[in-house]
Amino acid sequence: MASDQPRWWHPVINASPEEALALETAAGQQQRFAQLDTLAARLLTAALKGRPTVSVVRGIGPQAADQVKVLGLSAQEKTWCAETFGVPEQQRRGAWYLPQKMSLKAGAVNLPQLVHERPAHALTLAADDSAGVSLVDGAADAVLLWSVLVPLFETLIEPIRVRAAGPGKTIDDQRLLWSGIEERYRLLGIAGDVLDAFRFGGGWHRLDRHGQQRARLHLLDALAAVDPLQLVTRHRILQLHALMAGFAKKSKTGTALARRVLTGALQPVVSGYFAGDWLALLDYLQAPPHPDEEVITALPEPRLYVGMSAQAASMAAEAGIPEDEIHAMLAAFLGGPTSLSPVEERVAALREWWTAFDHAHAVQRPGMRSLWGLVDDGIMDFGPDEHGFTQQLYREVLPASVNEQVDRLWQSVTLQRHAKSIVSNPQPHQLIAETLGPALEFWHGVALTAWFVCEGPYSRAPLSGLADYYSRPLTALRDADCPVSPDLFKELRTAERHLGPEETIVRDRRELPVDTAAGSFSLTMSYSSGSRREGFERVRDIVTRHRRAWAEEYLDAYLEQRWRTALQDVARSHHRHVAAKGRPPTLIQFAQFTATAANQWTGGDLGGLYTAIGEPAPAQQERPARLLPGDGYDFARRVYTALGGTAVENDLRTNQPDEAQRQWQLSRLAVESLRYVQLHEALGQPPTFKQFGSARLALAWPGGESEGWSVFKHTLSALTDTSPPASEPAAGTAKADPGLLESTNHVLAKGANAPLRTESVAVRLITTGVPVDVSAVLLTSNGKVRSDHDLVFYNHPHHDGVRTSGDTVTVDLPHVPDDVHTVAVIASIDLEAQPTAVFDHHSRWHTETIQPSGTTLFFEPAPFTSGETVSIVVEIYRHASGWKVRAVGQGYDTGLAGLAADYGINVEP
Repeated sequence: MASDQPRWWHPVINASPEEALALETAAGQQQRFAQLDTLAARLLTAALKGRPTVSVVRGIGPQAADQVKVLGLSAQEKTWCAETFGVPEQQRRGAWYLPQKMSLKAGAVNLPQLVHERPAHALTLAADDSAGVSLVDGAADAVLLWSVLVPLFETLIEPIRVRAAGPGKTIDDQRLLWSGIEERYRLLGIAGDVLDAFRFGGGWHRLDRHGQQRARLHLLDALAAVDPLQLVTRHRILQLHALMAGFAKKSKTGTALARRVLTGALQPVVSGYFAGDWLALLDYLQAPPHPDEEVITALPEPRLYVGMSAQAASMAAEAGIPEDEIHAMLAAFLGGPTSLSPVEERVAALREWWTAFDHAHAVQRPGMRSLWGLVDDGIMDFGPDEHGFTQQLYREVLPASVNEQVDRLWQSVTLQRHAKSIVSNPQPHQLIAETLGPALEFWHGVALTAWFVCEGPYSRAPLSGLADYYSRPLTALRDADCPVSPDLFKELRTAERHLGPEETIVRDRRELPVDTAAGSFSLTMSYSSGSRREGFERVRDIVTRHRRAWAEEYLDAYLEQRWRTALQDVARSHHRHVAAKGRPPTLIQFAQFTATAANQWTGGDLGGLYTAIGEPAPAQQERPARLLPGDGYDFARRVYTALGGTAVENDLRTNQPDEAQRQWQLSRLAVESLRYVQLHEALGQPPTFKQFGSARLALAWPGGESEGWSVFKHTLSALTDTSPPASEPAAGTAKADPGLLESTNHVLAKGANAPLRTESVAVRLITTGVPVDVSAVLLTSNGKVRSDHDLVFYNHPHHDGVRTSGDTVTVDLPHVPDDVHTVAVIASIDLEAQPTAVFDHHSRWHTETIQPSGTTLFFEPAPFTSGETVSIVVEIYRHASGWKVRAVGQGYDTGLAGLAADYGINVEP
C-alpha cells in the first residue's frame, strides 16, 4: 500500500493476537472497542455458565420474519446497542450493504445453555434455533448477533458442532479440519488439551452417549475457566486481521473504495466493530479516504409514476394543450397503447374480479357444490374431484369476460434466474390470487369455512375460532389500515349457537337380503362422511354483509396499498443497490428483488417497473414465442395422459400401491412440465437435465433417469410442436456428471433439517442384517407424551393422524392435533427374533422421507458402535406455522425402556 510512512497496523498482519493487541494499545486504538469488548465478555460468561443468551420469537405465517432478542442487557446497554447496531443508524453511516433479510444461527449462542439443560437433544435444538430476520425495522440485536456474537460463539463451539455433524469425507479431510480448529484455539489462548476427547484420533467414537455429553460439558467448563475478555479481544483482533489484510490487498496504490474492500465476509466485521462506519475504519487504520469515496447517509425517497392518466385533464389545462395530446405523451412514456399504466390496468381488473367473486359467494345456497376451487390456490390434481374441491371452478362460476381479462393481464411472468425473457405463465388465476393477498385469503377462507361448517362434510375450524384461525391475514389487513370489524366474529359466534343439530351425511345406503335357517331379514349398509348443520343462509348473509361493507370502505385503499408498497420496495431496493455498489443493478440483478412485483403488476415486464419508479432500464427483455398451448391445467393433463397417467381410485391405492405410487410420480412430472416449458421459452432451447433441476424429478420408469428423462422431454416436444432436444449424457448413469447424481435426491446429514409441506409425509425404514420394528411417538412441546396412547406401533397402529404399516410411518400433518409438537419415528430391533442383535457395521438402517408434492429426503447415519438396539430415526416437528423433518440418528443402548423413560411413557415391569 502506498504511504509516506508505515502505519501502526502493518506489523499486525504477521503478528500473534497477543502482539497485535499490544500494538493496538500502543497506538491508542484499543479504547474504541472497550464497551463492546466488555459487553461481549459478560454475555460469553453468562452463556458458558448455562444461561440463555438469545430468544427467538417465531413469525406467524410462511412470509413472516422472526425476531431475536439478546437477553440480559441493561437499559443503558440497550440504548447503546440501538445507537451502534440499529439498521437506520448504520445506514446513516453508509452501511447500505446490510441485507434486508438474513438467516441467523442463534442456536450457536444458546448451545452452552442447551448442553447444560438438555444434553441429549442440545445439538438438534440448537440446529433448529435459527431465525429468518428482517432488518427493515431496526433489529439492532440481530446486527449485534450477526456481526459479533454468532462468529465468536461459532468459533468456540466448533468442536461440538463438528462432532455432532459426524465424520468428514476422508481421513485427510478430518485431519485438515481438526488442524484448523486446534490452530484457532491456540490463537485464542485456549490450552490444547481441552480438545483431547474431540480431536481426530482422540477416541470420540468410543465414548457412549453419556460420555460424549460429559466431554461437551468439560469443554464448556474449560472455556469458562479462560479469561472471557481475553477470548473476546483475541477473537476481535483476528477478525480485524482479516479486514486489514483485505484492505492492504486492495490499497496498494492508495486507499481503495469501500465497495472494493468490503466483501461479504468483511461486511459483518465493519458493522460489528466500527458500527458500519467506513470512515471510522479509515481512522483506525490511519488512512485518508479515497478522493472518489462517497458516503451516502440517506436514500432518495421513492417517486412513483402511476396514475398519471387520471390527471390528464388538469395537466392539459395547465399546459394549454388538448387532453388527447397529454394522453398520447403518457402512452409514449409508458410504452403502451394507452395512457393507462400497467398497474392501473390491473387495479381496474382486480376490482372487477372482486365484484364477481363477491357475487359468487353471495348467491351460494344449500344443494350447490362448494366454492372450493373458485380461487386458484395452485392445487393441480388429475383424479376425480374429492372433498368438495372442484379444480378451476372459476372457469364455470365467474363471467367469461372476467376470466379472459385475467388470462390476458397475468399471462406472462419473468423467471428470477432467467430474467432476459418474459415467458408464459401457466397459472394466471393463481397469480391474481397472490396479487390480492391477505384480503382474498381471509374473505374467501371465511366464506368456505361457513359452508363446510354448515354443509359439511367437515371444517378445519369452527365459526367461533375464525379470528384465531385467520390471525395471519387479519394482522396483515390491520397493518395495511384496512381492518376487519370485530363485530363479524361476534355475529358468527352467535349464529353458530343457533345452527341446527349435526346430521350425518350418508353418501351411500344399501339393503342386502339375508337368508338364514331362522328366517330372512334385510341388512342395511350405509357409508357416511361427515356431518352438516342447518342454517347456512344466515351465516352466508352475515359474511356477505361484512365483506361488502369492508370492500365499500377499504377495497380501493387496500389495492393502492398493495401496488404502492410493492413499487416503493422496488425503488428502495434499487436505491440501496446503487448506494452499496456505486452503480445501478444490471437487469439480472434487478430481477432478484423485483420479479414478484413485476409478475403481479406489470405482466413480468421489468421495463414497466423501471418506468414506474422513474429509472432507465439497462436493457429490454425479449418476448419469445409462446410454447404453452392454451391453459396450463389442460396442458398438464395432456402431459399426464401422454406419459401413461390414469385416474387413481381408492381400490388402486389399496390393491396396487406400487402402481398408485407410479401414477403419483407421473402426476408430479405433469405439473413440472409447466416449468420445463417456461425454461424452454427463456433459454431459447429445451433445458438440459441439469438446468431443469434433477432434484425435482421422480421418474417412473424401470430405467430410472436415463430412460425417464428421454421419454419426458420427447413427450413435451411433441405436445409443444417443437423440435426434439439434442441428445445429452444420460442422467443417473455411471458416466454422468457426479453433481447430477448427488443433486437427484436430497440427502440429510445427521442433525440437519428440511422443510415439509403441510400434507401427508411417509417415513420408510430400510434395514439390513437385522429384523426391525418401526413405531412412532407423539410428543408435546416439552418432549413428553400426553398419555401412553401416544406410542403408535403394531398393536396400536393408528392415533391422531399417525399410522404405522410394516416398515413405514405415515403422518397426516393437517390432522395432527395442535398440542402435538413432534412425531418421533423409532427403529427398534426385534429382540425376540434375534436376542443378541445390535445396530453396528453389519446391522444398519437408512430412511426415505417422501411427500405427495415431490419431496424426497434420504438419511443414513454412521454405524452405531455402543451396542444400541433402539434409535430415534427422524423427528417431524412444528416450525413456525409449518413443519420440518430432522435427521436424528440417536441410539439407545438401554433399549426401549430407556427411550420410553425419556419420553415419559409408562413401561410395564
